Amino acid sequence: MEEEVLVLDVKELKDIVYFIPCPKSPHGCDVDPTGEYIVGSGKLAALIPVFSFDKIQKAIADKSYDGDYEGIPVIKYDAALYGEVKKPGLGPLHTEFDGKGNAYTSFFVSSEVVKWNIKDLTVVDRVPTYYSVGHLSIPGGNTKKPSPKYLVAYNKITKDRYLPTGPELAQSAQIYDISGDKMQLILDFPTIGEPHYAQSAPADVIRNNGQLKIYKIGENKHPYVTAGEANAKVVREGNKVHVYMSSIRSHFAPDNIEGVRVGDEVYFHVTNLEQDWDVPHGFAIKGADNAELLIMPGETTTLKWIPKKAGMYPMYCTDFCSALHQEMQGYVRVSPAGSNVPLSFSLGKPVPESK
Repeated sequence: MEEEVLVLDVKELKDIVYFIPCPKSPHGCDVDPTGEYIVGSGKLAALIPVFSFDKIQKAIADKSYDGDYEGIPVIKYDAALYGEVKKPGLGPLHTEFDGKGNAYTSFFVSSEVVKWNIKDLTVVDRVPTYYSVGHLSIPGGNTKKPSPKYLVAYNKITKDRYLPTGPELAQSAQIYDISGDKMQLILDFPTIGEPHYAQSAPADVIRNNGQLKIYKIGENKHPYVTAGEANAKVVREGNKVHVYMSSIRSHFAPDNIEGVRVGDEVYFHVTNLEQDWDVPHGFAIKGADNAELLIMPGETTTLKWIPKKAGMYPMYCTDFCSALHQEMQGYVRVSPAGSNVPLSFSLGKPVPESK
């Protein structure tokens, strides 16, 4: 058990933190895909300073400082500066990159997104937003390999864009097509208030990156596997009852069992017939002394239950699995010890009333 938090004191560890002046009221700090250009945005600025990583390293080596602040060296502004984007708009906040040499900066005060060239620091295009845009997102826009087809603007103050539908008015976000030379608005949609930063990526990057797994039921070699509903059954071996059960959205098979007696050792061998990796099922029965099961796709897991008195016992799925999750249940009728009620089971039909 750790009882202390390691604190790095920047006053004593002289080479881990440096300050760079940034006009004015700095807010966002974004690095382009090459790692060379660092965009510092100031909420109250009318320009965009762009710093050079190489120049920062040289300034540190040359000790080109403008004094220090509480023991932390302050690098001279001109020594770190690559250049400034002149008159881009009012209130720059955040910048994303397209990997083709362009940067896209949000402007909170002038309510616009501005596209500018990183190398020559010239404004290439600008589009309005509604209103007071904050964060931006280009898929992979802060990585080495952006996917520069779309840009999403998350707007902060858009109270009059949509009709009131609840206690707070909807904010909005906008999607722009940035695949061409000019940005084109293609969708304006409501969202929650104050939409903030979001990471995005092309679907193909996420879809097939190892998360998609298919579990083949035929590869389940568990001795008590129920490979399909047709194989579901209930077997008595003396005072032991083995329930070979399958689970799939949204029912168990069998879901009605009769003939279990007080004092029997009942083993529910539950096989999850789902093959998609993210659809587990749960299993519990009222009166069990142990926890419920969590059965992962394609797996078989066993729960032991010893009923202590006669009656009807509900069994149910304990892991939300579908819109019909609450229908995924059934009943076990327990008879008194020594009774001669035959063992029977069914799927989807009620157990006959006892006589």
